[in-house]
Amino acid sequence: MKCKVEGCDSERKHYPGKGVCQKHYFRMMRYGTYELTKRGKRKDRTKNSKGYQMINCPDHPLVMANGFVYEHRKVIYDRYGDTLPPCEMCGKEVTWKTAHIDHIDEVVDNNSDSNLRVLCRACNVMRSRVHIPEHTKKSRMAITFNGETKTPTEWARDPRVLISVTAIKHRLKNGMSVEEALFSPKVTHWHTRPRSRTPQYGEYRGPKKAEAA
Repeated sequence: MKCKVEGCDSERKHYPGKGVCQKHYFRMMRYGTYELTKRGKRKDRTKNSKGYQMINCPDHPLVMANGFVYEHRKVIYDRYGDTLPPCEMCGKEVTWKTAHIDHIDEVVDNNSDSNLRVLCRACNVMRSRVHIPEHTKKSRMAITFNGETKTPTEWARDPRVLISVTAIKHRLKNGMSVEEALFSPKVTHWHTRPRSRTPQYGEYRGPKKAEAA
């Protein structure tokens, strides 16, 4: 006898009690329907190895090949649609192909609307550099005092230090101890504070927290 599913001419010899052929029997077992479907019985929500939340949404414009869409991208898509605003940090124009959706608090499963923003790739990559000590980077000079190691530029931004980065380097070159180089009073321009520039991506914040399991 033929399979009871309309349009199917296969024999139901393996599962005569079910009235369907082998193909439709397994389709019902796996997906809960005789219809050909992408969704099936898969979970509505899952996460990848890094903890990013994914939603089973096969009809979404940002869907991946596996039928899921990243929740943080979906939240921003719901806010802006197809046209994204420029990178929030540098103003560069971005599209959905080039944009990175950043978690402001760096908690990758916190996909609340207020915790997400649009960045370009460069700004998203550079933002992670706040977890890399400046003095460990290539060609950087390291100065250690009382167990704290910073570059001359970072020391010059320290509120305890009242001299410029140039003065720090000059003092060390002339043989001063680290403590003297950093904290000895200025000889000239004592009434002014040297200018310093806050890094665009922020000061060093220590090692990045481990992702939640």
